[in-house]
Amino acid sequence: MTIKFNADLVDDVARRRVVLFVGAGASRWAKPAGGGSFKDWKQFLNHACSRATNRRIQKIVRNLIDNQEYLLASELLKSNLSDQWLSLLTAEFQQAAEISRLHKALIHLDPRLIVTTNFDKLIETAWGQDSGASYPTVVTAIESSIFRLFRDDEKYLIKLHGPIDSPQNIVFDTTSYQSSAFSNRYYVEMLATLLLTHTFLFVGFSMADPAVAMIVENAAYRFPSNRPHYIFQPGTATPEVDELWKKLRKLYVLRYSDADNHVALAEQIEALGAAAISRRSELAATVLGRK
Repeated sequence: MTIKFNADLVDDVARRRVVLFVGAGASRWAKPAGGGSFKDWKQFLNHACSRATNRRIQKIVRNLIDNQEYLLASELLKSNLSDQWLSLLTAEFQQAAEISRLHKALIHLDPRLIVTTNFDKLIETAWGQDSGASYPTVVTAIESSIFRLFRDDEKYLIKLHGPIDSPQNIVFDTTSYQSSAFSNRYYVEMLATLLLTHTFLFVGFSMADPAVAMIVENAAYRFPSNRPHYIFQPGTATPEVDELWKKLRKLYVLRYSDADNHVALAEQIEALGAAAISRRSELAATVLGRK
């Protein structure tokens, strides 16, 4: 199937002006060495909830999960499971896994900047196994030094919620979220600046993250004439909803079929990568023609 992408998006990928924003949905593609698949946030919380011995706490947590109050559910489980909480996080998200077709396609886009809310090691593994180039600088704490990325040409992997290597420091509950996201001015300023200077391409991300959604919406409100960003979303388009995303978030929704375990998403990323490679060749030929 031939996929036609916006010329501006293809050009931005080709010129490495895209911030590739990878969410938890991308991790679902990977196959852990021990079998099965990685749990999403809801699945992990339900699994952790089953380990709680207090029936009343279990009931409260399951109600929170049903209402998609995941941060509060995490907070309650963390305080009740104590050391077992860190063990559950490590056992789930530190698993080695076979690199998925989707991760290969993402790395083949050859982005300079990857931002992720995931704390697993799948992107690093994919980068090392499939890029054939040097590793990026991995940023796991959003501090003032992060702004050097605006003044150099190095490649960065920015882990907004920290790494699973330090499970005690990852952002996975209300307390850590408030301190590391909402109350961290570098977190807000970095994302806000990137939204003004680059094109974001969201993959495997639902915009349910309150801090990221707030920053995206604020940028759209303050700078309505700026060029849009893009987000891949599964399922049939709902024009009214997609139009709201465009209006309120400056996000163009790129729809794909969720049939056959979302294989169309990898196909679309691969097609975008092929278009970007072609565009890079055109740009290189133009430069050579000037000499």
